[in-house]
Amino acid sequence: MRKAELWMEKGEHFFTNGFSIFVNRVQERFELPEHVHDFYEICYVVEGSGFHYVEEETIRVRKGDLFFLPIGVSHIFRPASADPKKRLLISNCIFDEQLFQFLTSILPGQFGMYRFREQLLQRDSWLQMRESSGEFGTLFNSLFEEFQQKRTGYETMLCGLLLQLFIQMERALEGAEAPVYNRMETILRVMRERLGEKITLVQLAKEVGLGTRQLQRDIAEHMGCSFSELLLSERINRSCRLLEDTANSRRSIADIAAAVGLQDPKRFYRVFKEKTGMTPAQYRSERRTI
Repeated sequence: MRKAELWMEKGEHFFTNGFSIFVNRVQERFELPEHVHDFYEICYVVEGSGFHYVEEETIRVRKGDLFFLPIGVSHIFRPASADPKKRLLISNCIFDEQLFQFLTSILPGQFGMYRFREQLLQRDSWLQMRESSGEFGTLFNSLFEEFQQKRTGYETMLCGLLLQLFIQMERALEGAEAPVYNRMETILRVMRERLGEKITLVQLAKEVGLGTRQLQRDIAEHMGCSFSELLLSERINRSCRLLEDTANSRRSIADIAAAVGLQDPKRFYRVFKEKTGMTPAQYRSERRTI
């Protein structure tokens, strides 16, 4: 359900003195709106867990995940819980198209660098990857420190660190565990198709062609939670989308709860508030005033 109009973030609000790199670190909240931007953005999950809405997809995220978002891609991060002790902390590095083209044309084509750039051109989309030993976190710490301190030559240092980040992205794409990733894509697709129904671990395992233990391992390793926790989170996330969509303005809260497989309105109310910090009615009202 893509919204007709989304908040547009513009680079001119971030870039200063003719230098088009900006680095920050933010704690994500439920009231922040989905948006698009006119610059490139690399997002890294520094701490916690939650969800990343990218275009029409909902992705469970945790520390170590990284996303490369081209111009015009809609997205928003949301924490897994409204509990301030369970914060979702994201570090962002944004830069304009001119700088991206410059930095990715420095190394000759024969070196085989920046294949992710070709993937972006072919897919006209965004990329997701995961660090293996803290390499993204180390670079983002350096980027953030350089940007905050602004010591002599920090602009050159930031460009150098961004180049290193691009190289680490190449390595992460080469080392991605495609079989597990593909299995999780299938697991999430089937689960999302059945959210309005009663679905058990045994039923899901059978539909995706895995044993129940393998399915539990894949979910725990890739999503950082149990089957029941993932299913509940997917249901609450879907209900958020339904509550936000103006096409559902006449649907009751109970109808939306049933549509995501939570037939008991009282339970839906309770778990929704636990996850978002708001009641379903408050969430619907809040999102429509943004």
